[in-house]
Amino acid sequence: MNLMDTYLSSLNNQVMLVFLILALGFLVGRIKIAGVQLGVSGVLVVALVAGHLGFTMPSVVGDVGIVLFLGCVGLVAGSSFFKNLKRNFLAFVCTSLGVVILGGIMVVLTVKITGMPTSLALGISSGALTSTSSLGSTIEITGDAIASVGYGITYIFGTLSIVLFVQIIPKLFKVDTSKELEKLREFNFESNKKDTLNKLILIDKTGIFVVCLTVVLGALIGGIELKLGPTSTFSLRNSGGALIAGLLISNAGHIGRISLEAPVQTLKALRDLGISLFLAYNGLNAGHGFLEILSKYGFVIFIIGAIMSVATITVAFIISRYIFKLPLFAALGATTGAMTSAPSLNVLVSISDDSVTPYYAVCQPIATIALILLPEIVVYILS
Repeated sequence: MNLMDTYLSSLNNQVMLVFLILALGFLVGRIKIAGVQLGVSGVLVVALVAGHLGFTMPSVVGDVGIVLFLGCVGLVAGSSFFKNLKRNFLAFVCTSLGVVILGGIMVVLTVKITGMPTSLALGISSGALTSTSSLGSTIEITGDAIASVGYGITYIFGTLSIVLFVQIIPKLFKVDTSKELEKLREFNFESNKKDTLNKLILIDKTGIFVVCLTVVLGALIGGIELKLGPTSTFSLRNSGGALIAGLLISNAGHIGRISLEAPVQTLKALRDLGISLFLAYNGLNAGHGFLEILSKYGFVIFIIGAIMSVATITVAFIISRYIFKLPLFAALGATTGAMTSAPSLNVLVSISDDSVTPYYAVCQPIATIALILLPEIVVYILS
């Protein structure tokens, strides 16, 4: 086999292709634009280019990726999710649902006014609201990877807008940071979870067993179908089921003497791997028609995405700050959670401190669950 044959053979090596896209994607994700990095979403950019060039990969790559991602999200959030809901319940729920409901209304209006495909409009909202979970649910429900195009175009602005928002608001209101942080600490949640780890049996120290159990339980939950009408049914599917399973397993903590806890570092690593695989697969699929969609809807997609981002961020902050009277940094923390924006949380922590994280931790799972359900509801309304 000569050098050219070896080169052509490597192009058809799908195992190599998957990890090459991931590696290049992480490199692209490290590039800073106005202080903002794409992070793992850099994989989507690389995959879109590769898809445009004609590369493909098996669908199981994306399927495994999305359940890994959402299962780990649930496992990370579950221990605080149910407990923290008990305090300021309405504030957190209304802030999160305010974002989702407004986003859903804007998606329906977009489809009705522009005639845009529902999957593309949902992809735009996923990017504008920086919700990869919603993108995964959209693609699984509609079966149309073109949603990734809308997501890819609007995600950058969605991320940048919330990152700038949490930095501008404190300066705009000329707040005294030390006083605001003191107010914030009064709202903080104390964990009463007992350390029972030494009394429990660890199946494996890495936590892989717990993740596998979560995916299996999630598939069972996701397979349950509820009738919404004579011809329509609703289910959480594998993606939503994995999230719910993660929340339940993490909250339970153990079954008998068997520990259901997994190291956070393991969960974060598998979460990043999962979303990377998911973005790689769907980016490749969307890349086949990327330029066509961009040339047809490009400017409209950007404008709609920008309006969605600014409107939902503003509504979340108004609800948490002015309706439920949360301290400023608490309201900003809740807003980052409602927008499911980890980058903006990192920025918020840097200008305040770690005491803002509980507000993100409570709102993020609520918003994530609602955003996973949103595509199903929108498709049902528009069908």
